[in-house]
Amino acid sequence: MNYDKDYDIIGFSNDLGLNLQQVSELYAELINEFNIALSDLKASMMESDLENIQKIIHNLKGLSGNYRITDVYEETTQINNLLKNSNYNNIQPHLSNILTVISIALKKIRSFFYEMSIII
Repeated sequence: MNYDKDYDIIGFSNDLGLNLQQVSELYAELINEFNIALSDLKASMMESDLENIQKIIHNLKGLSGNYRITDVYEETTQINNLLKNSNYNNIQPHLSNILTVISIALKKIRSFFYEMSIII
C-alpha cells in the first residue's frame, strides 16, 4: 500500500503498542463516530444551527487529531477558528468541503485496512 501522509495509521498503531487488528477496532469506532457527526452536521447545516455546528466541528477536530487524520484535522481547525471569530460569511464553503474531506478519509481508511486484509 502507498503510504498516505494524511493517515498515519501505522504510526498510531506503533505509538499505542497495538497490532493492526487491534487498531482496526478503534478505527471502526472512529468511522462510526464520523458517520454520526456527518449526519448531525448536515442536519445542523440545514437548520443553520451554528452552535451545534461548532460543537460537532470541535468534536471532529479532536477525533481527527487523536487518530492522526491530518486532512480532516486541518480543515476542522480552520472551521473552528472561523466559528470562534464569528466569521460566518466564509463558513459555508468550508462546511461543504469538510463533508467531502471526511467522506474521502473514510474511504481511504477502509481501503488501508482492506489492503492489509483486515475488514472493518
